[in-house]
Amino acid sequence: MALSSFVPLRPRRIAPRRIALVLTVCVSDLLLTGLVFGWAPLLLLLQEEGQYHELCTDPSGSTCVSQENRLNLIFAAASVAMNIGALPVGMLLDRVGPRMTIAVAVIIEVSGLSMLAISDSKTLDMFVPAYVFIAFGGCITMMSSYPASFLIMRYQTAILAAISCLFDSSSVVFLVLYAAHERFGWSRRELFLGLASMAAAIYLLLIFLWGLNEKTLRPKRRLDVNANQVILSTPQQEQLLVNGKANDTMYGSVEVEPNMQISSMPTIGDDTAFHLVDIAIHKQMRSFEFMYIVGYAAVQVLRANIYIGTANKLLENYGDHEHGYLYTKVFSFVLPIGFLFVPSINNLVETRGLLKALLFTNVLGVLYNVLELIPSLPVQCLAFFIFTAFRAFLYAIISAFTAKTFGLKNMGSLMGIIFSIGSVISLAEYPAVYVSNSLFGGDLTVLNLVSLLSCVLMIPLTMYLHKYEHEHEKKRRTEIALKSGVANEHGQGETYSSLMDTPTLGMNFLRSPGIAPHNDLFSPE
Repeated sequence: MALSSFVPLRPRRIAPRRIALVLTVCVSDLLLTGLVFGWAPLLLLLQEEGQYHELCTDPSGSTCVSQENRLNLIFAAASVAMNIGALPVGMLLDRVGPRMTIAVAVIIEVSGLSMLAISDSKTLDMFVPAYVFIAFGGCITMMSSYPASFLIMRYQTAILAAISCLFDSSSVVFLVLYAAHERFGWSRRELFLGLASMAAAIYLLLIFLWGLNEKTLRPKRRLDVNANQVILSTPQQEQLLVNGKANDTMYGSVEVEPNMQISSMPTIGDDTAFHLVDIAIHKQMRSFEFMYIVGYAAVQVLRANIYIGTANKLLENYGDHEHGYLYTKVFSFVLPIGFLFVPSINNLVETRGLLKALLFTNVLGVLYNVLELIPSLPVQCLAFFIFTAFRAFLYAIISAFTAKTFGLKNMGSLMGIIFSIGSVISLAEYPAVYVSNSLFGGDLTVLNLVSLLSCVLMIPLTMYLHKYEHEHEKKRRTEIALKSGVANEHGQGETYSSLMDTPTLGMNFLRSPGIAPHNDLFSPE
């Protein structure tokens, strides 16, 4: 009987321990992952305290170049640590799992926050290592969050989107601390020791909850395909329901009738559709899908960094100084609210598929680029909003594509590679801006046109990926039909539905057959 004849079942209740872990992961992402990017308010606090003011030759001045350079070194070192830490952290995560990785994070992050609390430029100068520890600890915390998305597969995209958006939102934590400093007069020592204590409590809770949940992410042994049956997924200790009735066949070893057709719609056990899931990492890295997402991420992350890095200059060119830099402040306020787009991201991926999500992200990129070419400050407010949506979609789609295409087994390493390559490519931002200032007198039009062109070129590349997946899937289905003796009765002109454009609708989102027990067709988890 065909798989399509299965009657949809009512989803089971999600285990409370999984919900608790996902919620705690979100809290940790909001409070601990992107702290170092909230540098501006911390810089104000350090300047108020007179940190490194002893480097100034004129003690009467409020600040000097030597002091500014030394303070900027703190942020620069932390930024480098965040960028280069992704790959080793990802490899560690894949090897030891999220629980042990979080145990490393608690030591590094809490140590960094405590060091920042007690540091002083004259007596105990630990600002640079403290901020590096905070950056590295945040990187570990974020990377360790990704496996949580496999605990509630029904909402995997939403969880991945939340992780990415909350990372951005965490940059406001230092702003909140600075506001508390001004309002209540709390010292830096009190503020950061308090944050360190809170971080320790959150990490301990994460370790406890991962202890309850981590075993569900361990891969199960996959069965081989033989002449009599086609193995559709890993064996699960559950009864298979056929037309609402229990079947004694173990889930994952469904016997296929000799005259059964191979469905063109990907299903959870479809070896054709899931051929890249949880296989050797070198095979995944050689796939066109991985090369695509690396290139896509590198180009789009560079574009995003160029926009953020040149926004102040662009607004100044359009006359923001005449408005007291009002629009610069608006941009700073709008940028962290990407979490508002999490429901939209989840809905698009889960109901329309990855292809449309990738194309929609490209469209957002084109729109903000076009708007920033219009020399109107009110128009730039719309550009801010669209860019914030673009950035939220971008990082969420990158992680969702990786999770859904390659599975959990190597996700940490693959995400680390993607982020590391993206960070290296993003170094091109500095020479690009330098050329704009040197050759065009600070006019960003040419730079923005090049950025726009690079985004437009991603559209045909994405369409080619779509075509490639269809052709590759068609070829693999034919090979399986020949080897297994299962009939393949698709017409010559019939198209195949690949995982790139298959709406999940709460069922076909299941992308990791090697992960148990939440990967069966009837499980909400």
